[in-house]
Amino acid sequence: MTTPYKVHGALGSPYSMKVRAAMRAKRLPHVWVPMTADIRGDVLSKVKAPVIPVIQTPDGHWTNDSTPFLLALEDEGRALLPPDPVQRFACLLLEDMADEWTMKAMFHYRWHYAEDAEWCANWLMYDSLPLAGREQVEEAARTIRERQISRMALVGCTPETKPVIETSFKRVTGHLEEVAEGGTLFLFGNRPSLADLAFYGQVKVMSVDPTPMAFLRKDRPYFYRWLDMVDDASGIEGDWTEAPGAPVKALLAVAGDTYLPFLAANEEALNAGEETFSLELDGKPYTQGVFKYQLRCLTTLREAWRDLPEDARETLSAMIGPNADILSG
Repeated sequence: MTTPYKVHGALGSPYSMKVRAAMRAKRLPHVWVPMTADIRGDVLSKVKAPVIPVIQTPDGHWTNDSTPFLLALEDEGRALLPPDPVQRFACLLLEDMADEWTMKAMFHYRWHYAEDAEWCANWLMYDSLPLAGREQVEEAARTIRERQISRMALVGCTPETKPVIETSFKRVTGHLEEVAEGGTLFLFGNRPSLADLAFYGQVKVMSVDPTPMAFLRKDRPYFYRWLDMVDDASGIEGDWTEAPGAPVKALLAVAGDTYLPFLAANEEALNAGEETFSLELDGKPYTQGVFKYQLRCLTTLREAWRDLPEDARETLSAMIGPNADILSG
């Protein structure tokens, strides 16, 4: 019998949900191991950065960065990247935007609104301490709630950036609603892609939080249901489309207007030795602390951009807009 992958994750972790859905979509043998408090320390000691999910491969290797892990599995099980160069790069860019930019909306909605913060903290701690009892769970929840709220400014989630984050989230989910309403099942055809799974991971955990749940159910009803389909796409068969459809083009424009300028501002601040950076997005101010990881994301995107045929870069540039120049370095 084949040794399965072990995915140590949590139901409230967007990257855990992304990886679990990806393993299902790829039809790879795996088991889901809830990251409870009693195993957390031992499991996290296997990796450098203390973040989840933590995956143990069949050969005993441990890793916990979802994108490199899934890209390394591209030739194992079902592929998650379209073969066409334009589609493939579009998928990589949108996956990165979901992981690093749509994540802002997840964090914002989770901790900005009092009702959401209380709900989420209790839920997260129940998953971590399922046998502890309500009193201990809620005591632990108060601690994590205070800690996460204290980190909001660092990751760019403040009252001042709320308009940018919420407007962008509504814009992105509006285009994902277009996918769910018909034409194709997923962004790049009738089979799941890495980008679909990344958006799924971020929004799935939001779909049970009071404020975003109410918005999604009222204004994005078919996308809200689409999330359940992506949760387990192992039995869905289909082909890739030959070229990006309207929702993909629209999401690439969002990346050009918002995500790429965000990455460029972070890079400029890091190069200047600054601790924070500010820019204007959608005509509104946005400020956050610098992140070296997001510089690595930009570097990786630029490497993929350079590897594209010239005609593919021209096609993508027209969809992304003027800020596609950021990808040229």
